[in-house]
Amino acid sequence: MSRASLKSVSRLIDIANDEKPVNEQFLTDVCRSIELESEKHWGIPSKTFKPSGMRCPRDNYYTLMGVEPDKGSTSHNMIGIVNSGSDIHERMQSAISKMKDNGIDCEYVSVPDFIESRGLTDLVIREQYGYETKLYNTKYNISFMLDGIIKYRGKYYILEIKTETSNKWYSRDGVDKKHHNQGIAYSLNMGLSDVMFLYIDRDMFNKKAYIFHVTDDMRKGMIEYIETVNGYVERQIVPPKPKDIAKNICTYCGYQTQCRKDG
Repeated sequence: MSRASLKSVSRLIDIANDEKPVNEQFLTDVCRSIELESEKHWGIPSKTFKPSGMRCPRDNYYTLMGVEPDKGSTSHNMIGIVNSGSDIHERMQSAISKMKDNGIDCEYVSVPDFIESRGLTDLVIREQYGYETKLYNTKYNISFMLDGIIKYRGKYYILEIKTETSNKWYSRDGVDKKHHNQGIAYSLNMGLSDVMFLYIDRDMFNKKAYIFHVTDDMRKGMIEYIETVNGYVERQIVPPKPKDIAKNICTYCGYQTQCRKDG
């Protein structure tokens, strides 16, 4: 849509809004401003693998090739859910960091210190946001945000915090299968075999924790996956769409338009 067309649509919204009671005008404008502010930060993803997205080779191919994703209009509701999740993350990370002060054998480990002590020379620290660390693996071309590393009762764990609806939380009985590849990717990067997944019900703030153990075979499979996708990128051939991919992964994919074009 052209800039002129967008202005016309915006004007029509303003006219329709002017006919509402003032309180409804205010609510509409607040929601609209949230969405407009979010759109300012829209952009093409970096040409790297992301642990949370290593589930579909075609999705990863488009990212590595720099294909522009669909620019969908994110609703103010979804923006609020994401922001709420970030707030919950920060509060839980703060609570975990204080466990040691309360006489509990748990330490929130400095990621830069851990990387140096383990000689993880392929990892580059991009930035630190509070308890989270933005990292880049030069060997595997993976960029990711790490919630943290903890040393609990003498053992190191990668910490991954997830928020979800009450319905999902109450029926949860283990690490979600769609999070397995994310855990494997973290393990491959950090050289640790156990990921502590902390699932939080964002409605009532109930919590469940599960340990996902990553084996050498899992890490080997992840390396093979990366090499396979890189092979398609080098040949500039679009990978076949996986036949067994979960429907919800396609539903929330940002490359639906391009994927349909490629068949």
